[in-house]
Amino acid sequence: MPNIHNVPVAKLSLSKDNVRRSNRDVDIDALAASIAAEGLLQNLVVEPLKKAGTFTVKAGGRRLRALQKLIEQGVLPADHSVNVLILDGGPAASEASLAENFQRLPMNPADECMAFAALVSKGATADAVATRFGVTTRFVEGRLRLADLAKPVFEALAKGEITLGTAQAYAAVHDKDRQERVFTSIGQGHQGNNPDVVRRTMLDGSARANDAICRFVGREAYLAAGGRIERDLFSGAEDETFLDGELLETLAQAKLEEAAEAIKIEHGLAFVRPVAATNVPWNLEEALHRFYPGNAPIAPELMKQFDTLAEESAQLQGDIEHEELTEAEVDLKTNRIEAIERELDVLNDRAREIAPEVRATLGTFVYIGRDGQPRVHDGLFSETRPARAGDRSGGSTVTGAEAAPPAISQALVDELATQRRQILAMHIAENPAVALDLAIFLLARGESHRCYELGTTLRAPVATNPIVGFSADDTSAAITLDEKRSSLDRSWQDRHTEGERFDAFRALGDDHKLAWLSYTIAQTIEP
Repeated sequence: MPNIHNVPVAKLSLSKDNVRRSNRDVDIDALAASIAAEGLLQNLVVEPLKKAGTFTVKAGGRRLRALQKLIEQGVLPADHSVNVLILDGGPAASEASLAENFQRLPMNPADECMAFAALVSKGATADAVATRFGVTTRFVEGRLRLADLAKPVFEALAKGEITLGTAQAYAAVHDKDRQERVFTSIGQGHQGNNPDVVRRTMLDGSARANDAICRFVGREAYLAAGGRIERDLFSGAEDETFLDGELLETLAQAKLEEAAEAIKIEHGLAFVRPVAATNVPWNLEEALHRFYPGNAPIAPELMKQFDTLAEESAQLQGDIEHEELTEAEVDLKTNRIEAIERELDVLNDRAREIAPEVRATLGTFVYIGRDGQPRVHDGLFSETRPARAGDRSGGSTVTGAEAAPPAISQALVDELATQRRQILAMHIAENPAVALDLAIFLLARGESHRCYELGTTLRAPVATNPIVGFSADDTSAAITLDEKRSSLDRSWQDRHTEGERFDAFRALGDDHKLAWLSYTIAQTIEP
């Protein structure tokens, strides 16, 4: 009968029956880095040897070598122990290695992209992620680039419909409109999974009239500069093709530079960099240093107001939870708590105000929105690493360095977060209509490949198929599902903030909301 025991690594040896004969040491460094960071997430499978207390590893040889390497490097102590599953011998022990290696599936590149992007969205750098997983920084940067592909292209990568090389070919151009248009045009054809064909098509320079860059430059300005337009007799103006891509890029860059100069002057910034694309590539952000307001000490009078309001809010919350109150009294105290929240927000904004002399050392990006209008990046950046609090090197005195401490204490931040959570949860619990809309909205938001911090544990992850390369996409059921997906009302997805997206989603008709619900739930059904 198999059982779990804790055994020193020094008492383990690799079994001669292990079926993996080649590539035994491939990515051992990456595996060792993962074990060092997260510990051993999967037990080794062992069989007892004749010498008491020693075991041979039937399944988990690479994990054993990674552990041994960590001990040799001094990362783990010499007497480090791990949990092992001890088999009694016989056929089960002999087949363990074969079963583990034969049934293993490689991680989908799309999942790697999502995982890396999630870590970066929480503040990790590409270098830190690379070190964490034992891969190169270039590898991480490549996956982050793919994470920002147009949605249909990324979904095709996740489903195995296109290869990693083809996805990288789409990423040769940052413009998501162009990625999606090329994918729609050739993605389903016999050349749609040929990286060379995709790359040439992506780089051929033409654009459609409804692409963001065309709307941004404008038809008249493009024609006045000598640009050529192609249109057949049976198409509308929105289907025109702007043939001179290089001219289009030049005009867009010049117009963005004008916008950048105006934004720089208006906001008192040191620089505003134009990006002639529908998003700011991650590598351009990484080349700068993100600025986080709040490194400067808070004025004593502001801190006193923070503490006073926080104490009052905590007292009111306690009264609501523990006192026998009438409904009117509860409403009165709840209204006061909400007023306190607004006052705290105002104080927090005052505490994080950026002094003009500091703002004059910072900059940002301007790019082309999907609606064809210039959009200013929501972050501020420094070309040089801002000095940290207490830095005596004589360098810049810019406040708000990377990983800067918050404007208020972490304890107070956590207390306020807890109180806000309770208030929000109370309102949702008292309003079933809002709760239902929110549930469908959150499930529908998960249908997008991008990583968002939704502030909830509610998810509807898409189930994976047990057989790689087999998706049965030509069945009537699959075709019907695809039609359902195509008919979903996505008008709410183009809004700029999460609040605006939720408001737009709530404004949809009940039929559209229920269509989203049924589709997202259907996607969770496992084989």
